[in-house]
Amino acid sequence: MPPVAAVSLVFSLVLGAVLWIYLIRLSFEVSTGMGIAALVFPLLPLLILLSNPRHQEQLVTLASAILLFSSIVVFTR
Repeated sequence: MPPVAAVSLVFSLVLGAVLWIYLIRLSFEVSTGMGIAALVFPLLPLLILLSNPRHQEQLVTLASAILLFSSIVVFTR
């Protein structure tokens, strides 16, 4: 694996963990049920929270960064 791909993979994993923790925190602010859903199946609360304009900018920014670094990993192999 080229060094660029390795570094991008690490950034992608770290940003994924940051997004998941942020999603759990936001979900527990909304309701306990949504927080538990974020622990088990994070895609559903993510889609629900994306409809809220207050959280949309931060969630889209983190998800876009993860997608960018993941695509670098895929295309440098």
